[in-house]
Amino acid sequence: MSDQAAKLRQMALNSSILKSPIKQGSKSRVITVTSGKGGVGKTNFTVNLALALAGLGQKILVIDADFGMSNVEVVLGCSSRYSVLNLLEDGLNITDVVTVGPRGIKFMAGGSGMYQLANLSDAHLQHIVSQISLFDNWADIVLVDTGAGLSRNVLNFVMAADEVIIITTPEPTAITDAYAMMKAYGVQNGVAPLRLVVNRIVDLDEGQMVVDKLISVSQRFLDVSVNNLGYVYEDRNLVKAVKKQVPLLVSFPEAISSRCIENIAQRLLYGETTQRPRGMRGFFRKFLEFIG
Repeated sequence: MSDQAAKLRQMALNSSILKSPIKQGSKSRVITVTSGKGGVGKTNFTVNLALALAGLGQKILVIDADFGMSNVEVVLGCSSRYSVLNLLEDGLNITDVVTVGPRGIKFMAGGSGMYQLANLSDAHLQHIVSQISLFDNWADIVLVDTGAGLSRNVLNFVMAADEVIIITTPEPTAITDAYAMMKAYGVQNGVAPLRLVVNRIVDLDEGQMVVDKLISVSQRFLDVSVNNLGYVYEDRNLVKAVKKQVPLLVSFPEAISSRCIENIAQRLLYGETTQRPRGMRGFFRKFLEFIG
């Protein structure tokens, strides 16, 4: 029965991606979610943002680009057998390297295989890019979950995205490292919109203080524009959800942190966008320029 169920899910995935009508005049929005330091709740936020956007009728793909601690599948409660590099194996296509998660979101493991792309032939690269580009026919939004810190690996994903969300907390070290990420982005002449989310706040005043501080110093010293996307309250339900390996929005949909993430999804979806999406093909071509 389990084999039959797996085959049915794969058939549904093939149908939804490869046979979807092409979206006229639009491409997937590729949004990188990053942070200056680890331990700020970036991956949990990414997964639950994906679920919130799916709840608003969006078709979502999540790419796990954290090479050191790939936790997307842990938070989702599902696992992936393949990564992007496996597209070169005989008989594998894009539907073989994605996993279906809650609310129909799709998940694709990137891992260290992403940087092995730099060593591939042009023909192999073209094959991978053409396969990944099929998601432009299906996904409305692609969320790329990076590793923490300011490594070249992380910055390449940040620089290639249409939009960037920086996650921080009210802790002084997290604020300092978020500023360092903004500075690195400015030094690299990034042009994509930067949006800030303050996680684990105790009250709105605390969140607003962090936002005001980071926006002020980024404009004064970096000439980098940052917009406030929202706040997420400290919530014990998140810890419970992680232990259950069931995403917060599925296990505790009425929790205050769930409501916060849903509000952020609303702002992301219906707020003003200043960058025209390049889609998955544009994202990977730009990414390959950085690692080439």
